[in-house]
Amino acid sequence: MEMYPVFLKLEQKFCLVAGGGKVAERKVKNLLRAGARVTVVAPECTPEIEKMAGDNVINLSKRAFTPTDAEGAFLVIAATDREEVNREIYEAAEKTGILINTVDVPDKCSFFVPASVNRGRLTVAISTSGTAPYFARALREHFETLLYPELGKDLEKIEELRKKILESSPSEEEKSKLFKKLLDPEIQAILGRVSKR
Repeated sequence: MEMYPVFLKLEQKFCLVAGGGKVAERKVKNLLRAGARVTVVAPECTPEIEKMAGDNVINLSKRAFTPTDAEGAFLVIAATDREEVNREIYEAAEKTGILINTVDVPDKCSFFVPASVNRGRLTVAISTSGTAPYFARALREHFETLLYPELGKDLEKIEELRKKILESSPSEEEKSKLFKKLLDPEIQAILGRVSKR
């Protein structure tokens, strides 16, 4: 079955990560980049997770997961190293309709986290629907070499031009002409830089 691609707004949303290892740490950092309010539940965790908790960047409960931990969460990530615990987390989330991702267990996920490349506000996401994550990672690494580091700054120029056109309040036809006249050259310049890499 095909997946439905979507980008979630997580700003100030309560997101739970169950597990305290390196994989959980990576998931926490990605959620924080999206502006989520993150709680980690784990009996033991990495020094970096401990530091984030000490700096009040995340909430940390150093204990085993209980089903009530998922109550009120927008999404849950099960990243423990114990299959039976991950299954319990999945069932608790599924029961209440909470989005759930169980790391490395596609049939225990209601969503997958794609491999992604970020350049400022540009995000290119790659998914194999959980079937070939190593290929998705390889493709991401390939795109990282193509999408030059300054691309995010170039995208900001396009954003500013677009705002000016929209604020000038011409007719839809005039807007379309201005988009073509002012944005097309910027876009072609970006595509030219990408194709040379």
